[in-house]
Amino acid sequence: MMIDVATFQTVWLITFLCSALISTALSRMFLQVGAFRFWAAGFYLLATATACFTLHAIWHNDLLLLATAALALQSRMLIWSGTRDLFGASAPWRAGLVVTAVFCLLYGSALAWNAPLVVRAGLLALFFVPYRAATLYEVCRRRRPHLGPARMLVAVGSAIVTLNAVVPLVLVLLDRANMTLLYGNPRTTSALYAVVFAGDLLLTIGLIVLALHHLIVERDMLATLDRGALDRLAEAREMRAMFDSRSRRCDSLGHDTPAQCQSLPGPV
Repeated sequence: MMIDVATFQTVWLITFLCSALISTALSRMFLQVGAFRFWAAGFYLLATATACFTLHAIWHNDLLLLATAALALQSRMLIWSGTRDLFGASAPWRAGLVVTAVFCLLYGSALAWNAPLVVRAGLLALFFVPYRAATLYEVCRRRRPHLGPARMLVAVGSAIVTLNAVVPLVLVLLDRANMTLLYGNPRTTSALYAVVFAGDLLLTIGLIVLALHHLIVERDMLATLDRGALDRLAEAREMRAMFDSRSRRCDSLGHDTPAQCQSLPGPV
């Protein structure tokens, strides 16, 4: 069964819009998880990039291709930044803006000067692969066994989208490039459509599940710490009560209390 480009772009757009809306709703429900805000912005940008690429089929303008590439790169940066924020690391957004500006300058120059497709595909691989691989690295380097299933989904999805970033360059080198090289989905290969879509879908689902699982684990840890603190407080109160009861018992038997065991003034 062959899937045309228009159908693929429509499904892609709807998927990322739904992902963005779900991430936005989760960011409002769990304000303490900043990763949802990063991912929501990233999915909105990716949906906008898909819309720009779809418009390019109607209105052939290089600015739409440049906007598509820049927005897609920004979305990958935000997804990576959200993953770092989920695990408590900082998100270097200033460096991301600089990288985006450099990419726009180089890719815009390649479009303006009608550079060969191998140059454009090389720029896409050079800028997209590191950020897609960085998401995979951030998830895999966290040695937390309780995040196993969710981390596996993100790892598989990140690995697929990382390989997809190299596909345009491979297609150009094999002389099979076309205007859909940005996403690496040739018009004549329906299987590759499914692989590209499955990678981003797995990554999206995996990130949301990973964040929710991470939130549940943190709440369980805090609840355990609270129970431990309450137990220690109860033990301290019990020890104090026992000490007070012993002191009162000594007073009732006529023994000296600590206040009575003091030296009297003058010679005895």
